[in-house]
Amino acid sequence: MESEPLIRGIAPIVGVVDCRGRSIIAGSGKGGWTSAFFIIGVEMAERFAYYGIGFNLINYLTGPLRESTAEAAAAVNVWSGMALMLPLLGAFVADSYLGRYRTIIIASILYILVQCLNPLPYFAIYDE
Repeated sequence: MESEPLIRGIAPIVGVVDCRGRSIIAGSGKGGWTSAFFIIGVEMAERFAYYGIGFNLINYLTGPLRESTAEAAAAVNVWSGMALMLPLLGAFVADSYLGRYRTIIIASILYILVQCLNPLPYFAIYDE
């Protein structure tokens, strides 16, 4: 017995459009695992960066910056709160102005630039 395809023909999927507003044709190859791997990779990098910074921020604030433990804890709480609330701003910008695909690309490029430029002050301070 032959198995029937789940999607017959080349009918557009109702209510789904691409980044340019065009209808998505079922089985057109858009999205799928390529997009999923990109999103999974970005999320993994974001989690590594968040926890890497979060665990070391108290030591940095109390050590080289000589803040009290209370001030350092307050700063880490503000940083953590901002990191958790900024996706709401990103969602607003994506929905109102840029669109989800353009917002993901711009945020990913910005994220990569910040992560690459992050060590530069360290090399400028300790390059003696």
